[in-house]
Amino acid sequence: MLSPEDIDFIRAHSKDDSVKLLLSAQKYPNLNVRFLTSIIEGKKKISLKVPEWIERFDLCFPSILSVEQCSSSYTAKYKSRFFEGRDVVDITGGLGVDSYFISEVAKSIVYIEKNKELFECVNSNFNRLGVSNAEYINKEVKDRCDLEMLSKDKVYTIYADPSRRGPSDNRIFNPSDYEPDMQKLMKFLLEISDRIVIKISPMADISALINSFELVSEIVIVSVFNECKEILIKIDRAQEASPIHPGMVKLVAVNLDKQKKRWDNFEWTLMEERESKACITTPKKGFYLYEPNSSILKGGAFKLLSNRYPAGKISVNSHLYTSSDKITDFPGRTFVIEEIMKFDKKNIKTIHHRYPKANVSTRNFPLSPPELKDRLDIKDGGEIFLYGTLFNDDSKNILICKKGL
Repeated sequence: MLSPEDIDFIRAHSKDDSVKLLLSAQKYPNLNVRFLTSIIEGKKKISLKVPEWIERFDLCFPSILSVEQCSSSYTAKYKSRFFEGRDVVDITGGLGVDSYFISEVAKSIVYIEKNKELFECVNSNFNRLGVSNAEYINKEVKDRCDLEMLSKDKVYTIYADPSRRGPSDNRIFNPSDYEPDMQKLMKFLLEISDRIVIKISPMADISALINSFELVSEIVIVSVFNECKEILIKIDRAQEASPIHPGMVKLVAVNLDKQKKRWDNFEWTLMEERESKACITTPKKGFYLYEPNSSILKGGAFKLLSNRYPAGKISVNSHLYTSSDKITDFPGRTFVIEEIMKFDKKNIKTIHHRYPKANVSTRNFPLSPPELKDRLDIKDGGEIFLYGTLFNDDSKNILICKKGL
């Protein structure tokens, strides 16, 4: 796909300004500078998502959109655990980041992509990366006949990352509007596979997902450095014999902790959360404050946290937790409460003078973080963390905190 001259050009200009490169195209009459500049732009973006490829100047990234939509290596490596030792079919191949990391643990993988240019680039990339267990198919999967070429002697595991962009490049959050529509494909995909894993937008509603798809065995909410990146639906054909009640589907909240460099894991079911009763604790100066990671907040395991850990919720609707003794394995951020102030005119002035710089957050509070920051007239940053929240008596309070060691 890329000639040695192409690769030399990409290496030499990998940090250059793209506009200037395009304007200087006449200097390189034997090269497709527009195409190579597009690859350089893609490389700049992919390096943030897949740092393992930073020094690979021989890889092709033809579409900025495909780079923006692809998984990071962090999430790709995490989801590869669902495919260990299996024969896998990726029916929405895209840039191939997921397929690449799945190929490292799978028995075999079939990469399918409808876009011819993208397909050819990924085929070339995988050969350069030394992928030896992959098969490549340039086709759109819309019906049973599109997968007739697959071996009849294998039971496959299907992976799909359907497009979440509309005709006008607008973001789509309803899975039934994705392309392809996985709900329509489900019946015939289950005829050739025993497991289907679907990547869904992190904006999707968890309960709606469970009710939208049959045979769901697990929902995984994936965050990286406390930013929710994607939701994975695991569908197992084995559920046909013994279906799981929607309230008993396993929910898993995972977050790659930047400091600990490990995946924090929290599991529960909707039924457990529904039947739990929140333990309420009023925080005091010197207590510890806990903010659950973004995956848990997305999944809604609010009451259950105060049952699983010796920490109480500040109020029923304030998803912050507190305890007098430190909980070392709480799945989220930990702070020490330095002060607690009522949110009133006097204390607004006090906070402004005492803490001119702080990180501001709100939970169950009438003001958003930017609004509270403006009201306090303070700047962002520093070692102080201010949380605006309501206590169980509905009083407005500001918790002044420092990170717990």
